[in-house]
Amino acid sequence: MSEEEAGCVLELERVTRTFGSVRAVDRLSLSVREGEFVTLLGPSGCGKTTALRLIAGFERPDEGSIRFRGEEITELSPQRRGFGMVFQNYALFPHLNVFDNVAFGLRARRVPKPETAAKVRAALRTVDLSSYETRTVQALSGGQQQRVALARALAIEPPLLLLDEPLSNLDQTLRVQTRNDLRRLVRELGITALFVTHDQEEAFDLSDRIAVMRDGRIRQAGSPRRLYEEPLDRFVAGFVGRANTLRARRTPGGVRVPGAEWPWSPGHAAPDATRRVQPGERCVLLVRPEDLEFIGGGRANGRGCPGSVRDRRFRGATVSYSVAIPGSERGDGTGDTFIEIVGPLEGPGVGEGVRVAPRAGALLHVFPHDPQD
Repeated sequence: MSEEEAGCVLELERVTRTFGSVRAVDRLSLSVREGEFVTLLGPSGCGKTTALRLIAGFERPDEGSIRFRGEEITELSPQRRGFGMVFQNYALFPHLNVFDNVAFGLRARRVPKPETAAKVRAALRTVDLSSYETRTVQALSGGQQQRVALARALAIEPPLLLLDEPLSNLDQTLRVQTRNDLRRLVRELGITALFVTHDQEEAFDLSDRIAVMRDGRIRQAGSPRRLYEEPLDRFVAGFVGRANTLRARRTPGGVRVPGAEWPWSPGHAAPDATRRVQPGERCVLLVRPEDLEFIGGGRANGRGCPGSVRDRRFRGATVSYSVAIPGSERGDGTGDTFIEIVGPLEGPGVGEGVRVAPRAGALLHVFPHDPQD
């Protein structure tokens, strides 16, 4: 047994769940290590919540196996699994106060009253709600309700914490604050957690490892940085962070985009990028907005492709520029393509001609041409 296998607490092996003709989860395999924070990330309908419900025991798979700490739990009820779960809508009981909401799981397990009280108060201290024991949940803010739901899940001291988009109902400021609190709690307590979200920023901020899902399958799993810098396919590359997608053609020393050659340079080619497409073949080039820059004058000769600024939007420390460049490689060479560039505050104005090229060390991701593009 490898070191990685020895540290694995949760294992899903070729798990499938169908609803009628829809295969919500399709032969999904996943391992989670002790103390790891893993996120299932993907668009709506990709199967991530169904996968979480299968792990929790609220759904049963049609095929496959789920094991926890080596024990087969595929047929166990949610109660017998003993996992903590925080739902998107928090699932708090409106007729109970904060203390009784947090105590609910402990009472269901017939924990003695003195021990229940001690565990509830410890959980409320953990989420900084010690003075809220007698409050009704309706009197709490959304962030406070989320923390009550988290305290209820933590009070039972679960071996695994499952979180189903628990921050999606919060406004942006509260979302960031609560996300920071959640990250601190999970790390301080050494909890093993599985988190579901469609929000890439949340996934990056919280996770040790991310599994990107589409159509019921995991397309790629890895650290946030690896997914960002080494995406295995166009879906992962486009879903994890903002990206410009250009039709282009592979050349012996780089890639040709409209009006310019972008040669490979140290750091420019993403891992395996130059092996996915052969020189002379049409391809799809993906480059991040922050990996492009303005160079020289728009009408001056020089490296980079020409374009003109069509829009600019203030983003605080930077400006997001929308730049029209000549039509990308599609056979007829007609039409304009719009790309995004993250640039300086004192950059070019709307209507101004520019030249665009990759920054030093930028990663250029190249994928095979899709005839349907």
